Amino acid sequence: MTVKELIEQLQTLDPDLRVFVSGYEGGYNDAGPISGVRDIVLEYHKGTWYYGLHEEVGVYDLGPSHSFEIVKGIIL
Repeated sequence: MTVKELIEQLQTLDPDLRVFVSGYEGGYNDAGPISGVRDIVLEYHKGTWYYGLHEEVGVYDLGPSHSFEIVKGIIL
């Protein structure tokens, strides 16, 4: 999802709705402030159901010949 797509979806909602994110093992937490722009490796965990699909650059060593796409993004 892009920021533009997120804004379009948010504009259809009541601006006083609360925003939550999933908790670690269940439940929900209040969404925190938007983090700074980060480099994100797309589909790093493809095929691994227990991780999120994407990963932040620097968490794992990609090696010199990685074939992953890296994009700029924010984390809510």
